[in-house]
This record gives sequence, structure tokens and C-alpha cells, in this order.
Amino acid sequence: MLHASKEFLNKSEVIATKETSWHSLFKKGIEHLMAEKKADFVNTKHCMPFTKEVFQVEQELQVADIFQRALLVDTLIDAQEKYPIPLQEIIVSELFYLMRSKREGGIGAWSYFPDLKELPPDVDDLAQILQVFCKFYPKDTFKDLFEVPIQTVLNDQPNEDLGWETWILPKDNLTQEQQLQYEWIHKAWGTGSDVDVVANFLYALQLYDKERFKEDIQKGLQFLNNKQQQGAWESTWYHGLYYGTYVSIKAICFANGDHQVIASALDFLICSRQEDGGWSLPEQASDSLQTALALLGIAIASSYLERTIDSQWLNKSLLFLANQYQEKTGWESCHFIKMPMGRPIGFVHTILTYESAPITTNFVSKACLQFL
Repeated sequence: MLHASKEFLNKSEVIATKETSWHSLFKKGIEHLMAEKKADFVNTKHCMPFTKEVFQVEQELQVADIFQRALLVDTLIDAQEKYPIPLQEIIVSELFYLMRSKREGGIGAWSYFPDLKELPPDVDDLAQILQVFCKFYPKDTFKDLFEVPIQTVLNDQPNEDLGWETWILPKDNLTQEQQLQYEWIHKAWGTGSDVDVVANFLYALQLYDKERFKEDIQKGLQFLNNKQQQGAWESTWYHGLYYGTYVSIKAICFANGDHQVIASALDFLICSRQEDGGWSLPEQASDSLQTALALLGIAIASSYLERTIDSQWLNKSLLFLANQYQEKTGWESCHFIKMPMGRPIGFVHTILTYESAPITTNFVSKACLQFL
């Protein structure tokens, strides 16, 4: 009886696999992303209150969508060759929006909450936006947007651990607003090199000018190698191990980095999959976002190491994602960005969280693209 039940389950898996594919899930995901664009990214925005009693704000409810839209347009750029509907016009409009969202004055660059004076521009936003411009436009057409903040990061913000500070501030001659930001970095936001941010910036630097920044890239690679723990990289600003591991793998592989480091990361990703074919946050059920991030890391690492991932093994993850799909929203909203409050005093007392179904759908679409 047990043998018959097991045989039935195996047949069910085969039937389900025939009814779905990486391509069908990818197509569904892109359609949801285009619908989100049409709805003016209503489900993508990150809204958070900042009281006027504490912050110098005109509106207490601050809205962020720059980083999120940079993630989405990155996937649309990758999708162009695979998707039959023309995406060029959407991509151009999104890049124009990102360009207009750059802060005026000072070093420019981008801040996660663009209208919050106390929050300085950050390397993560800079890196994500630099990547999409590099992937779509010739460098000479946009380098004026990025030169000052890049040089500020590399020259004014290096750390002894070979990483860079997350916040972009010049070393000297701070404006009044930058002095305010400096105070809040040391009062609330925290200092130090963050693995997830360094990895994202390292990849962007390579896209932008691999030869020119060769020495900085080597420092960043050494930083990531030093920070790997049991095959994984832990993020400061993202929930779980899989985002930091994915962006670190991407940066190291693109730089033709240490094969043993990538092999260790691949082993970690493969061994940490759950019985249902998904990946999860610690002590939680598998979810689509962690699964997509893990699959992205597996796809890049296995290609770099020239290892073949068994298709039957992958099918279990495909089925997990197919079962998680929801007709109205795409894939479910999952914990993504985290903002640890209290870092400067050495005690994180609150973790603010952002999650969004379109962001999950974005990463699922990007992961499916890897296996087409």
C-alpha cells in the first residue's frame, strides 16, 4: 500500500511537470509585471511614516519605489529576447523615471526615500540603477549621472575590511543637509560595510568599467571571500541568506573569482532546499521569494562551474513555484527588505520590513528565465 502511494505521487509529479514549464511561469510573471506598471506600481511602493516631530518632512508618509522599479526594469531588460511583446518603450520610460529621481545638489545619487532629508544616498540604490543603465545604454550617454557618487564611494568611503560604507557622503566639506545625514547615520541607520550592498556595487562596477576599477574590484572580491560563512552570505538589509548569497555569487562569477568559494555556495544552496522543493527563511515554510533567489544563485554558480543540475531535481522546485502562483497577484508577498533600527548603539530594537507581491513575482520571473 505504501509502495502504491509513493508510485502515485511520482506519477502526479510527472503529470504536473507536463502541464507547466519554466517558460509558462516566466510568461505569467512578465504579464503581472506589465500590469503593475500599468497600475503605476501601486503594489510595489514602500510607504512608511516619519513623524514631523522628529524628521524634517513635508509629508509624514514617505514613499519609496526607486529601488523596486530598478529591480523590475532589470528583469524586463533581461526578458527582451525571450518575450514576444515589445518591452523597449516600457524600459525607456522606467530608465527616464530613475534618472529624474536622482537627488539634486551635493553628490547627487539616489536615496531609498528620496524626500527624507535625514536619509543619505546609498550604494545599493546607486548599484542597482547603474546596472540597468549599463545593460541598456552605451556608457558615454549616462556616465555623468554616476561618476561623482562612484568616486565618493571609492575614495571617501573605503573601510579597513576592504568593503565600502553603505551611505554615500563626502569625507570633508559637508553641506548642512549632509551634516544632518551624518548625524542620523550615527544615530539610527548605522555604519560599516554590508555584504549585500558591497556585492551589488561590485557587480555594477564590473558592468560599468571592469578594467578601470580593477584594483577596487579585487578588494571587493576579497571582502566577499572573507565574509562567506558555511557557503552563504548574510545580508544586513534583506531577510534570510539567499539574497546576499545570490548577489555575491553573481558578483564573484562575473569577476572570474575563486571557484572553491562558488562551489561552497552552490553546495549550500542545493543542500538547504526543503522537502517541498522550495527554500525558506529560518524556521518558516518555504516561500516563492527565497526559492527564486536560491534558484538564481544555483543557475549562475552551476553555469560558472560547468556543473549540470539534474532536471528532475529542478522539477520539484518548478512544481513548488507553479503551486504558489496566484491568478490575481502572481506570486505571494514575502519578507524582502529589512531595516534594523538601533545599529549605532549596538542593539537592534526594531526591524522594519518591506514585502510586495510584484517583487516576489519579479524574482520568480528572473529565475525562470535562467532555465528556459
